[in-house]
Amino acid sequence: MNFDEKIYLQQNSDVAEAVASGLFTSGFEHWIKHGFFEGRGPQFAFQENSYLNLNPDVAQAVKNGDFASGLEHYALFGASEARLTVSAIPNFDENIYLQENPDVAQAVSNGLFTSGFQHWLKLGFFEGRTPQINFKQNFYSDYNPDVARAVNNGILINGLEHYIKYGAGENRAGLASDTRPGNQLQEILNRGFLRVAVYDDALGFSKREADGSFSGIGIDFSRALATALFGNPNAIEYVVVEAGQDFYAVASGAVDIGATLPTHSVLRDASLGVDYSPTVFFDTQGVLVRGNSGITSVQQLAGTTIGVLAGTRSQQNLEDAVSRAGITLNIQTFSSQDALFSAYDAGQIEGVSINRGVLSSRIPTLSNPGNHIILEENLGKEPLGLIVPENESEFADVVRWAVNAPIQAEFFGINSQNVNEFLNGNSEIKRFLGVEGNLGESLGVSNDFALKIIQQIGNYEEIYNRNFDETALPRNLNELMFVKPGGLVYSPPFSGSDRVNVPLIDNNDRNVLEQVLDRGFVRVGVRKDAQGLGFADENGNLSGFDIDWGRALAASIFGDPDAVEFVIQTSGAQRFSDVANGIVDVTSRNATHNLRRDALLGVDFAPINSYDAQFVVTPTVSGITSLEQLAGGRIGVSASTTSETRLREKLSAAGVNAEVVALDNFQTIFQQYLNGELDAITGDGSLIMSSLLTLPPEQRDQHQPFREVLGEEPLAMVVDENQSQWKDVVSGVTYALYEALELGFTSENVAEAVNSSDPVIRRFLGGEGNVGESLGLANDFALKAISAVGNLIEMNNRNFPGIPVDETAALPYTEGGNLFSIPFA
Repeated sequence: MNFDEKIYLQQNSDVAEAVASGLFTSGFEHWIKHGFFEGRGPQFAFQENSYLNLNPDVAQAVKNGDFASGLEHYALFGASEARLTVSAIPNFDENIYLQENPDVAQAVSNGLFTSGFQHWLKLGFFEGRTPQINFKQNFYSDYNPDVARAVNNGILINGLEHYIKYGAGENRAGLASDTRPGNQLQEILNRGFLRVAVYDDALGFSKREADGSFSGIGIDFSRALATALFGNPNAIEYVVVEAGQDFYAVASGAVDIGATLPTHSVLRDASLGVDYSPTVFFDTQGVLVRGNSGITSVQQLAGTTIGVLAGTRSQQNLEDAVSRAGITLNIQTFSSQDALFSAYDAGQIEGVSINRGVLSSRIPTLSNPGNHIILEENLGKEPLGLIVPENESEFADVVRWAVNAPIQAEFFGINSQNVNEFLNGNSEIKRFLGVEGNLGESLGVSNDFALKIIQQIGNYEEIYNRNFDETALPRNLNELMFVKPGGLVYSPPFSGSDRVNVPLIDNNDRNVLEQVLDRGFVRVGVRKDAQGLGFADENGNLSGFDIDWGRALAASIFGDPDAVEFVIQTSGAQRFSDVANGIVDVTSRNATHNLRRDALLGVDFAPINSYDAQFVVTPTVSGITSLEQLAGGRIGVSASTTSETRLREKLSAAGVNAEVVALDNFQTIFQQYLNGELDAITGDGSLIMSSLLTLPPEQRDQHQPFREVLGEEPLAMVVDENQSQWKDVVSGVTYALYEALELGFTSENVAEAVNSSDPVIRRFLGGEGNVGESLGLANDFALKAISAVGNLIEMNNRNFPGIPVDETAALPYTEGGNLFSIPFA
């Protein structure tokens, strides 16, 4: 540091006079004591408290009287020693910290810590002791692998130490931002191209070809998004990232999406500052070994060295499998897939553990491809999706429906070769392709965005077959749901109702989770007129499937299933306006997830909790079994619902002239039907079932549903848009009840599983790890939800007694059903 005494006195005549009169021994003494802080002389980034905290030897020297201040030490010695001068907590006061924490003061006195500051770095901050700053350890370590390496090598205590000393000054993010400036969608449209994080060596998923182009299923879906936005699949700037860096690239705004297709988990969703698209590939993790090794099971891997990719879930899944098998082995991490498989091919490691899709794609590239097998055991479920920034619901809507378009196309039987033949199809298909209606305009893109995607990218089957050999890697879980042989790939409806009765408020600046926690209870919108769903008895007591979801939320958040206020919604439109305007925190009253609601009503949807369908029911004695037979008749339906919209469309398409009687209260509709005032009723199967439950058992078979449903009704809870943290909580609770079903947990046996030897179960129930904490909840939130309401089958049996469960719609995927929970950690 250069301090010139002569120049300082020339520039500050008052100081020169003070020195001459003996008030200061020199201009330097004045500068040290006063001048620097008055903005005189040399100026630089310096914080006295931070300097002393970061340099405890200097703090001790100042305390001993060797220096007047930390600034004096820095000016004389610290600058030349390149000592740090600022930190992210300039107001940390050692004396106050020790006074407020006598246990720490005693520990420092006993030599357990060199200072209170060291204690705060190691423990105090994480124990909630003041001061607190905006910092999350998992986020920082995951986003900064150089810091993680320094911690592992013992250079740093933890990520917090790096952030305090260096990271804040380097403008590294301490946590994922709750809000992002501006409008991501508009920014991208103005820019004219999409920025996409990719890998360059993930064969089948994200791979750079010899000519510099990129290929893979992740690339194809990013090209589909570019097509939706610009009509041009090549309007993309690819940004190659290392494994694990894709999250930071998206969360920081360096790229718009990640096409690296990392596994969607509750922990990642909650802690890494990103959201996910719908799953584009359902994978599982396997282990690849040489065929002549004699190894046929995980148990036989004992003592071997297995390679995994750094920055992924592979190591954790492998460690879990090893723990369950009761064996030990060596795990070696690699920074890229190329390095991983090169080491395996060279015989440096005995096996590779990574997603099966990767293993199947890599085998043909290895020496002696016939001498490799993938063990049968699945080490973990790996739902893969694009990653998008948090709290950018408008952009996320476009991503979601661009991903859904190829899936819906395959449902319709439309592909890139025959799409033009469907331009004059039925009204549902014409809306999907943009020939009619304004679905694209709802999202802020062209109405024919789906048509362009299919023409230029293809349907899901075409995308799959372009990137994978179905002989080596059968579709299995990646088959379409509800289409034989059946899988998990699904798209909600592209049409539907979008009506609300009141203006929607822009309240994106709030944090719903904080509001709920501060209030001490959660507000849930429900109905009270549908037995089994949401029904009030003569004393006003509420029960039903939708009520249970509210109680599960309350149990997860507060540990008390009664910490909930149910708000009765008397119309279908209220399900959305109440959420968007902050009247309720979440709507549990069954609502169909569709494009127009997603795009126009200021809301987002939690994961689907019921794959329902729209039925038409008539008296059995009427003999009416089709819409055509209802010509001239009267059909009852709930107003402002997808069911009303679809009924009107189906009648119009069939040329049937029938009167649609749309009312808010379904009990009134059902009573009019029983009185003979209506010839038929239509609605979600669960809603009709709830009405039939009010009849004596012997009368229920006097009513029959049409054999063909009018359409699918994927039902989900509704949350406000641009509230990613709150949506993560609601989604986490939804997935908890799915996972309980998959693991065989009920309200009766779940408490016994807390001390399970299986690390996956312990993390799920909060016995280890920090999944709940990442959501802002207790780590045992899932345990509390299951204890309160049970799993999904228990909820069905309790609320629809005697009604058989649809084995496809209400069972976990492991038992041939459609319910799938993303992994928790």
